[in-house]
Amino acid sequence: MQPSDHRQNAVRIAKEVLSLNPVYLDTETTGTSPMDLVIEVAVLDTDGIVLLESLVKSPKPIPPDATRVHGINDIHLMQAPDWPSVWPQLVEALQGRVLAVYNAEFDLRLLRQTCGLHGVPWTPPFARQFCIMKLFAQYYGDWNPSRRSYKWKSLDFAGKYFKLPEPNSHRATQDTLLSKLVLEAIANS
Repeated sequence: MQPSDHRQNAVRIAKEVLSLNPVYLDTETTGTSPMDLVIEVAVLDTDGIVLLESLVKSPKPIPPDATRVHGINDIHLMQAPDWPSVWPQLVEALQGRVLAVYNAEFDLRLLRQTCGLHGVPWTPPFARQFCIMKLFAQYYGDWNPSRRSYKWKSLDFAGKYFKLPEPNSHRATQDTLLSKLVLEAIANS
């Protein structure tokens, strides 16, 4: 396949995903390890309307390294609901929908992990999921021969590539909107 074919295929896939009226999700977390938790979650619908936006109380302190990334600290979470309270709202927002996420593997792992660490049964409420990051990697076309796949690029990189006005803020609602704009930019290119 020629590089332009990969890009055209990415555009076709983006249009298909958009035709399914996906919802968009992003999380902020205490870190990336198997014991880390979701501390903020947001879901937007295809029109950019916020279906869910919530901080989530953490049973463990937020490490300073994580706070440096997203700006959320323990004080922000003092009045936040706990995960067992947020999970039903998240299920309602995602129920039966197509889910579009920038770096879906990470966010879905952290959702599943957070459920497990809180004793909440994990049953994916969405019909199917789609990774915008992998699609942008295909669209951008930077091949990694050792991994035999396209190199992943950050959400910040993707937004700047398309000259999108929404910054990568490392806050769930704003990054969900940026993810939506990236998918739309791929489809409209």
